[in-house]
Amino acid sequence: MISIITAIVMMGAMPDSYLLRTADALDRAQEDIPIMVQASEMVAKRIVAGGVLYAGGNPSLVSEITGRAGGLMLTATLPEKINTDIDAVLFFVDAEHPVPEEASAPGACWVIFGVTQSIPGVTTLLMQDYGLSPTLTIAIYAWMFTAELISACTRLGKMPVLFESIGLYGGIPRIQKYQGNHIFWHDTHEVPPIPQGVLAKEYATRISAMLRRCESHHRVDFDTIGAWVAEAKKAGRTLTMYSMGHLFPDEVAKTAIGSLFKSEVWNAGFSYIPEPKDVYSSGDVVIHIGYQHPPRNMLERAKSSGAKAVYVAPYMDRDFPTDKNTVWIDPMWPFGDACVPIPGYDIPALASSGIVNGAIAWELYRVSCEHIKKLMQ
Repeated sequence: MISIITAIVMMGAMPDSYLLRTADALDRAQEDIPIMVQASEMVAKRIVAGGVLYAGGNPSLVSEITGRAGGLMLTATLPEKINTDIDAVLFFVDAEHPVPEEASAPGACWVIFGVTQSIPGVTTLLMQDYGLSPTLTIAIYAWMFTAELISACTRLGKMPVLFESIGLYGGIPRIQKYQGNHIFWHDTHEVPPIPQGVLAKEYATRISAMLRRCESHHRVDFDTIGAWVAEAKKAGRTLTMYSMGHLFPDEVAKTAIGSLFKSEVWNAGFSYIPEPKDVYSSGDVVIHIGYQHPPRNMLERAKSSGAKAVYVAPYMDRDFPTDKNTVWIDPMWPFGDACVPIPGYDIPALASSGIVNGAIAWELYRVSCEHIKKLMQ
């Protein structure tokens, strides 16, 4: 049994910017790749031999790791009973989901994310406190671990099937072809064995670069939004943050972000999700932490009402560029979300949007609080 755990270890001054703080976390988390390799190799041996990989605990993190672009299609939601001798579990601890007793059962293979102290007799990795939300920190480690798990499987001669974003034309047909027929391994593939540490490092490096580019391109925009929010709050206007998908909306609704913004579940671009019918007024601030598509209708309604609008999307709506009442934030992740190419494989691996969008949401909260404090002085 192996456990990846979170310990609180303060390491010098952290950047004010949540984007740079998250980028630093990704850089520093690479120090823990060796233990991720060790853990992933033990899990890989089980699932390649026919065991099932389960994920349990915090629902938003389970969703993040079980259904995202570039993630493993074979990961299943943790049931009440598993075969301890052959199966493996990734478990995400929070206040409502403590470590189950089954994790310590003889012969069990559990990877525990999110506890704050070592479990006797269990291999542990002590993460530093990066100054991030616990879920964002755990998501970083979960994706880097996934990178090493994919790699470990290739060294055993097997390539697991990965998801493609459902926002791409091939995403849903891929799910139907493989997951719909319970096919989780490629019968034949051209992926050579991936050396230890390569994929996790490449992932961390790419996400860190996205965050630093976003910081560089949008620092003025973040400060502008913070001033908008402070003025709106002082005037008693409505502050709304729309989000949905895996880490979201929990990363808004169940954290301090939700104490400032009214959290609503919505993601533009997915027609099966009803669009909120909120009525905006002059001076309100509406923010959309989105996926691939700009929230066109929200932007039109905000403009006609005099509300301020912010949207996070990989491309700008041409009719709604950044101006005195609108800000577009480019999160810098690729439209297909998964961001690390694997030689010999047909699609990229490892999702980027959850971590980057999470950092952006927290930075919006941070700069807003900073401007509110200044305005109240």
